[in-house]
Amino acid sequence: MTYEQNFLKDFQEWVDQQVQISELAMKAAEKIATEDGKKEAKEAAIRYESRLDAYQFLQGKFENYKNGKDFHDVPDFGTKTF
Repeated sequence: MTYEQNFLKDFQEWVDQQVQISELAMKAAEKIATEDGKKEAKEAAIRYESRLDAYQFLQGKFENYKNGKDFHDVPDFGTKTF
């Protein structure tokens, strides 16, 4: 494995871990905000959600890379129907 391949593999694993951590932290903060009515917990949940969005965006960039797309192509986040 080349240096670049190893770096990308490690970076993707780190991003995946950050997604898991942010999801857990956001859910915990939301639970505290709901159960205890803590304003700080609600604000923390918003911060964790923002981080989660950023890490998920990076995951989309990795998916682009795996699928041979350009870096600036918008990742496919799935379609929503209303």
